[in-house]
Amino acid sequence: MKNKQLSINMIANIFAFVVNIGINFFFTPYLIKTIGKEAYSFFPLSTNFIGYVNIITVALDSMASRFITIKIHENDNEQANRYFNSVLIANTVLALLVTVPSIVFVLFMNKILHVPIAILRDVKFLFGFVFFGMILSILTSVFGIATFAKNRLDLSSKRNIESNFIRVISLIFMFSLFRPSVSYVGVANLIVIIFILFTNIYYTKKLLPKVTIHKKYFDFKAIKVLLSSGVWNSVNQLSMVLLTSLDLLIANIFINATAAGEYSIVKTVPNFMQQLVGMLVAVFVPQFTILYAQKKHDELLDNINKSIKFMGLLITIPIAFLIIFGDTFFKLWVPSENASKLYLLSNLTIIPMIVTGSINTIFNVYTVTNKLKIPAFVLLITGIINTSVVFILLKTTNLGLLSIPITSFIIGLLRNLIFTPIYAARCLEVRWNTFYKAIARGCICALTMMVLCYVVKHGFNINSWIKLIIAGGVCSIISLIINMFIVFKKEDRNEIMKTIFTLLHIKKIKLKSDESI
Repeated sequence: MKNKQLSINMIANIFAFVVNIGINFFFTPYLIKTIGKEAYSFFPLSTNFIGYVNIITVALDSMASRFITIKIHENDNEQANRYFNSVLIANTVLALLVTVPSIVFVLFMNKILHVPIAILRDVKFLFGFVFFGMILSILTSVFGIATFAKNRLDLSSKRNIESNFIRVISLIFMFSLFRPSVSYVGVANLIVIIFILFTNIYYTKKLLPKVTIHKKYFDFKAIKVLLSSGVWNSVNQLSMVLLTSLDLLIANIFINATAAGEYSIVKTVPNFMQQLVGMLVAVFVPQFTILYAQKKHDELLDNINKSIKFMGLLITIPIAFLIIFGDTFFKLWVPSENASKLYLLSNLTIIPMIVTGSINTIFNVYTVTNKLKIPAFVLLITGIINTSVVFILLKTTNLGLLSIPITSFIIGLLRNLIFTPIYAARCLEVRWNTFYKAIARGCICALTMMVLCYVVKHGFNINSWIKLIIAGGVCSIISLIINMFIVFKKEDRNEIMKTIFTLLHIKKIKLKSDESI
């Protein structure tokens, strides 16, 4: 049953991801063409500001799912209610505190950012809608725990698919009736957040019927427990801002809005990859938490090892494909832009993911085992170094925009090759070099895909979307088959095939049942 639910979650998440990517894939060039790359750059920049605010909120929210899930599976409903209601009330206070600085920023935005006068009003409305959505999300974030706690990520994937269609329909409606404006992206974002809010409340009532909302459950001790652990996730969030989310802001302030526009296009593809990694990792984390709560440590370690193998097998395929075919992709996707420059910048951001992709589930092990302090410090130090080096390069060299991805490339690789695998092994009390095998497997998987893509690219004239899709599909299937034998043992391959056939059989029975109604 566990393997079946894991597979259902995996398939649902992949389908949700494909839908999301498909929508963004077609809609991003349309937005760039309609409103211009300078205006478009302010949307990812506005969402980055949400990441800045999350430095504060993540201390509570990141650990709430862990503690509530553990208490539910320990059948301690009283304590689960205490954590749930305490987080809800605390987040309400945080939302009120965030409101005032958000309003001030929107009013005086032109004093902080480089915003072309022609689009200043639209950009202010964009940030206003995005910030309003952020405040609503803070208020109600605890309701998103239900699908995690019950390991029903297929339901959250379904919701994500629906919300993506709502976003696109809203944007098409507004762009069809009114003059083009980047502010519509903020409106659509707010509509989606409201939809997610209501669906999360519905899932909470359905999946967690014993969780009730009442002020009597507020417990300051519960807040203290969450903060004592979650503060390290706040440090991690600050570090991630310094490493990955501050780049567009730096490009806007220290170069100009045009450079930020170029970099926002470049980051679209790596962001897709990050979403894919996050989506795949999210499938495994609920099961990790449940096994840890049930004190099944051997089974937990087995699940972690399998998750690392899956990540190495799957994530390297799109990364390797873009490393080889990235220039062709950008020529077809945004033909009006400098494809060579975008290709270089993109590769600098995604190549380190060959290493991090395979072992990404390890980062969640820190949360599950509540060992967050040392990784948080290491991430913070590398984040500070990363930002400092970028500033130095911008001031003392002519690298310009290249300063940002080059610095992240070097520092990210060093951290994830030297610290991450060794400390993860220590947390799980296994040999220090255990996870270097995972990194090696991931690199081999990527190399297999890159060789196949290189042969196809130089053997055929890939100059259209149809040819590019066919090339990617053929290379992916062959690579997947070869890498299955590299990554998995015979019994693992048999288990995967058995799970797939079981799921197909279940689907077939369901379809027959539906037809008979």
